[in-house]
Parts: sequence; C-alpha cells; structure tokens
Amino acid sequence: MNISQAVIHRIEELCRERNLTINALSNVSGVTQSTVNDIMSGKTYNAGIGTIKKLCD
Repeated sequence: MNISQAVIHRIEELCRERNLTINALSNVSGVTQSTVNDIMSGKTYNAGIGTIKKLCD
C-alpha cells in the first residue's frame, strides 16, 4: 500500500466512524467536492498536508 492508498483508506475509515458521506465530509471540512473526489479517486497524488488535515479533523 502506498501513501496515497493509505490516505484514501484512512479517510474512508473516518467517514464510516463518523457516519459521513464524501459529500458531507466536503461540507464539514471546507474542502471542495472536486478536491475530495480527486483525492478519493486517486487523481490527486500530492494532496497538501493542510487539505488532508482538514479532511481528517
């Protein structure tokens, strides 16, 4: 598992734990839906640490 896959996996786990959809995660984190979709689909390999932190907080 590479770092990108690990980030995707962890975000999926957090969404399950918090009972959030990807759309809801976008809304509560302040990260745009398109950015979240790109991260989750693997299109974005270099998501900034600030963006990842927003999604995981």
